[in-house]
Amino acid sequence: MSGQVRLAEAYDMVYSAASRMMWVQEDRVWRLDSPGGRWPEERRAAWRELEAALCASEGPEPQAGEPSDPARHLISRRAAGPVDRPITFAEAVVEWEARMAADPGPYEPRTGPYPDDYLVPGRAVVMHEGQMMTLTGPLGDLAYRLAPGRPAVKIAGNTAELSRLVHAAADELREAMGANTPTPHPAGAVSVAPVSHRPSDVDDLRTRYEALSRAAWRASENMPTLKYMRESGDASVKPATTKAAQDVQDLLAGRSGVFWRERHELIDPRVHVTSGVNWPGGQPVPDLIASEAEDFERSVALGRKPRAPHPTEVRIFREKGNPDHVAISAVRAGILAEILDEYAARIHPGAESGIVHFSAYGLTHFISEGIGRELRETYGF
Repeated sequence: MSGQVRLAEAYDMVYSAASRMMWVQEDRVWRLDSPGGRWPEERRAAWRELEAALCASEGPEPQAGEPSDPARHLISRRAAGPVDRPITFAEAVVEWEARMAADPGPYEPRTGPYPDDYLVPGRAVVMHEGQMMTLTGPLGDLAYRLAPGRPAVKIAGNTAELSRLVHAAADELREAMGANTPTPHPAGAVSVAPVSHRPSDVDDLRTRYEALSRAAWRASENMPTLKYMRESGDASVKPATTKAAQDVQDLLAGRSGVFWRERHELIDPRVHVTSGVNWPGGQPVPDLIASEAEDFERSVALGRKPRAPHPTEVRIFREKGNPDHVAISAVRAGILAEILDEYAARIHPGAESGIVHFSAYGLTHFISEGIGRELRETYGF
């Protein structure tokens, strides 16, 4: 193995470990546009330096006709507009947030047949709250699969049925909005690059590696210990972040080769759901992606299909005697359908990705804490 290859591998390991440390913190208190969350400025400055070092590995801007790279781009759709090119993670978030900001919402006030807020056909989708719970379920796994720094992976399980069902559920949302369905399965709708851009694919790799290592060391050494956090009551740092910081330190100091940890050590992202494990009888058991198909199909069937509202259907409130249904705007339903398609593409048999780039940070936050949180609140959990 050449020295350059070993250097590239070392760079990618530090990149993964440092990206994961920043991702598990969940918020972005280090940024200048954040109140700071009680972080000292020295720590915030160190994390901003590390973020800049990680972003230097993002790769070139997408070009016309270029295949989509699962490590940096969505793989279920291309960029909007006349030029056929990939859409980056950051671009997808900007587009979705703009659509949400311009959303007129599912209701409009009317006086007849009596004064109330009425659901607007074409602007709203109604469904059983249990179905909403089912449709938001895959968002957790997708967010973990797109975690910045996640190592290369190729789906190896028998996941075709769940992938098909998730896409079918996305089409049912589109049908309730009045869109034409069925649509092509997203796994074959986009040209996907056979090889991902690696973080170490940068000019002057030695200089970049040294800069990244210095930034990662400074950022990790500024983290409090778990003992200090317990004794001081400091909740400004997630315990997982402190543990990830120790992994970064051990990796850089040559004490360990650990650069990535799943949420539980038994999880194999090739075949398991990555967002957590079950504990039947007090023992951890990862969920097989393939086994989720039966539960998903049963839950969707029990909830029946999403539908358009009736012309005189009023605002759905639990206190008005509608405890089993929720209404969301067609804009939100369309975005949810697109996110479900991305999940269907990424869990399809043989789907693979290189090391996920740091630019996925904003996308995972949008999926879990943006639209994901908003949709979860519709069913009261």
